[in-house]
Amino acid sequence: MVTYIGYYQSHSDHTLFVKRRSGKVTTLIIYVDDIIITSDDTKEMMRLERNLAAKFEMKNLGDLKYFLGVEVARSSRGIFLSQRKYVLDLLKETGMLGCKPVDTPIVEKHYLGIYPDQEPVDKGRYQRLVGRMIYLSHTRLDIAYAVSVMSQFMHSPSVDYMAAIMRILAYLKFALGKGILYACHGHMRIEGFTDADWAGDVTNRRSTSGYFTFVEGNLVTWRSKKQNVVSRCSAEAEYMGMA
Repeated sequence: MVTYIGYYQSHSDHTLFVKRRSGKVTTLIIYVDDIIITSDDTKEMMRLERNLAAKFEMKNLGDLKYFLGVEVARSSRGIFLSQRKYVLDLLKETGMLGCKPVDTPIVEKHYLGIYPDQEPVDKGRYQRLVGRMIYLSHTRLDIAYAVSVMSQFMHSPSVDYMAAIMRILAYLKFALGKGILYACHGHMRIEGFTDADWAGDVTNRRSTSGYFTFVEGNLVTWRSKKQNVVSRCSAEAEYMGMA
């Protein structure tokens, strides 16, 4: 419906609609019956609300505070996104609310891999936990690498992998309130950083790339991903990570 009033649908996220007018931008995100509207064009935002209200029964809930498990807090420092309640619910659901916390999400040089003598665990439970953590990593880049490793064993989880999942949960108890702060840093730079290990996977010797990017000093994207081919040296792994 919004495409008829000048909005275009994003190719990278089909729930996002954008309109540019007189150098200003209005964005609309739709998920089932929840809508977020933000803009530096007050008139266009009010016009959009009227057009939507004419077609659908709507209620304006004011400033955004909570959306799909993501909490939004505002202060003089900026806008802070976190999933603290989501983490607490996950810890309670898994019986880890009273666990002993740890200060890292994964053991350094963990040597996790696929071995012939591994003891299997409940595949459905493991996959559900990894899925919950993949969603949690939307605001928690500190667990992105650990979750990336765990997601590689979805087809054949073992006791060792489940223990590693429990360690991530214990780390989340240690760092309940972590999130992302978006603030004004007084510059317009776009910056990117990348790194890669070399032959980190003990099973197939493939390397893992990691990257994150900042726009105007604010973190906007990050990822940890195993490379598609084996790198013959650490420099090649670094170049592949950059590519």
